[in-house]
Parts: sequence; structure tokens; C-alpha cells
Amino acid sequence: MELRSLTNRSATFWRRVVQVGFAVLTVALGCLFVRFVDQAQARVEITQTRPPGVEAFLPISGMLGLRHWVESGTLNTIHPASVVLFLAIVATAFLARKAFCSWVCPVGTLSEGLALLGARLLGRNFLLPRWIDVPLRAVKYAFLAFFLWIAVVIPSAGLGPFLYGDYHRVADVKTYLFFADITPIALQVVVGLLIGSLFVRGIWCRYLCPYGALLGLIGWLSPARIRRDPESCSGCESCTAACPQRLPVHTSLTVASVECTACHTCVDACPKEKTLTFAVGRRRVAPWVVAGVLVSTFVVAVGSARLAGRWQSSIPPEEYAARIVTIDQVSHDHPGRLAVADPPAVQGPRSGE
Repeated sequence: MELRSLTNRSATFWRRVVQVGFAVLTVALGCLFVRFVDQAQARVEITQTRPPGVEAFLPISGMLGLRHWVESGTLNTIHPASVVLFLAIVATAFLARKAFCSWVCPVGTLSEGLALLGARLLGRNFLLPRWIDVPLRAVKYAFLAFFLWIAVVIPSAGLGPFLYGDYHRVADVKTYLFFADITPIALQVVVGLLIGSLFVRGIWCRYLCPYGALLGLIGWLSPARIRRDPESCSGCESCTAACPQRLPVHTSLTVASVECTACHTCVDACPKEKTLTFAVGRRRVAPWVVAGVLVSTFVVAVGSARLAGRWQSSIPPEEYAARIVTIDQVSHDHPGRLAVADPPAVQGPRSGE
């Protein structure tokens, strides 16, 4: 395929390429991690290296680790990849608004796929009435406020003990076991969200995801915007009809809403070329460039962490195996008291870390 033909592909094409790539990567990392945990649980020789990329699913670890890094000048060695990946994801919001949600996030990809399946099976997706939709959208910001409160309220003296404490050392395994050994109530919630996604597009992303809420607020500061040229716009409203976030694109000179995920669906739906563009200032940014920026952000972040020796966890496989056996004991429960009480006795990295 010629380079010119490739670069002229639609935004949907490039978004699908990035979505599929990150989805495959996520599944591969998940399979490797499951194998690692299975070997640790079986108390056999652990031949599978734990993939640090799974720490992308530890955003609270990333936030607390970042705060600890800023305050102490030291990146924790327990889950350093969570901080690296958190920073990379935040960086994408500055560079391309909330594009992480619609281009990269595997949960967003799954949600979008379910919505497409639902539209095929049911003939359409359903829209909640505005009087329900608006209050529900506030829920994700309430969740975000709660998690930010946790990240701020923990006393500085407690950050190190938490990050090097028993719970945080197995936080990745606990997250996996939550789904592997899911409780009936949690299973009902997950199934409910999956079924709901068939009917209402992006039900998790639109109403409940605190990570998306954070990226939307950060992305609001980005100079990148969907821009509309009113002189060439025919007013057909195809863009507004196509927008997954139900934004009034056809009446906006620039789409500045925190709900915009920079998915470019409106751009592809516009029948008049260059009437709608994704731009930084007045300079149009081609979809393949957006794809390249998103991918390269993670490549640079991960590559830099690897070169600096700040990617792999310092926890040896033998310790993982020992802790997994006792993971249900009280010592590995979440130390919520850190937010309201004195920090525990452990004061920092253990010997050899």
C-alpha cells in the first residue's frame, strides 16, 4: 500500500488500528500475568516473568506513587510501572484530549464493540432522556472526587509505608483475583454493565468511569480541538447525529466539552471535506498523526523507564509466591486507616529494595 494512500485513510481506520493493537497487547499481558499467578499459586518454579504492563490497571497506585515521587524525589520500587503508565495516560490527555478513552482504553473498545453489536441486534442504541443523562454523568466525577480525596488525605508520612506495605505489594494480584474469584454480587454488576452496554452506548465510560472523568478535565486544558468551519458547513447536522457523546457539534466553532473523546466520528461523518478538523490551534492534525502520537507516548514512557531501570518491580517471584498463599489474611487487607489514623510501623523500603 502506498504511503499517500495509507496516510489518507479515515480517522475510523486509524482508530481501529490503535484500538485493536492495544486490545491485543492487553490480552497478551493478561495471559502472561495469569500464567505468572498460576505458577506462584502452585508453588512451582516460576518461569514466567511478571509483566509490569498490568500495572496500568492500578491507577490509585499510580496517583499515590506520583505524589510520593514528587514529595520524596524517589520512585517507589514496588509498582513503578503504575506511575509511568499513569503519567503516559495523563500526557495523552494534554496532547490529544480524551483520545485515550476512544483510541486506546481496552474497556472503551469493549464498550464500543458491545454498542455496535447491540445496534446490529436491536436496530439501534437507546438514549437516556436528558433529565436522567445529566445527573448520571455526574456520578463519574463523584467517583473521581472520592479517589482524589484518598490520594490527598493520606498523610505524607504514610505514603512510603503504604507503597511498601503488605497490601500494595500484592495489589495487582488482588485486582486480578477480584475478577478470577468474583463474588455473586460483583458478577451481577459486571454482567449488568455488559448487557447495559448493548442498549446504551458507553454506559460505563459515560456515567461511571473516574479515569475518563480525570482525562476529560485534563484534556480541557489541551490546545487540541475539533474545529468547525462555519463558512463551508451546510448545517446538515450529520456530525451531531454521529457524535457518541451527543454533543451539538453542528453549532460549535470548537468542541471544548470535557465529554469529547476526540474519536473523530463527527469528522468522518461530515460530507464536506475539511469542514470539521481535529486541530491544534489552526493547524490541522491528520488522524494518522494522532495515532502516532498516542502510540509513541507509551513507547517513549516505557522505553525511558526501562533504560532508567524503573520499570520492573523489585519484588522477587519467591515473595509473590509466599504472599499469594496468605493473600486472604488480614495483613493483606487494604489499610484504609492510613487516611484517618497514624501510619503503620513499616517506614520505607525493606532491605535490598
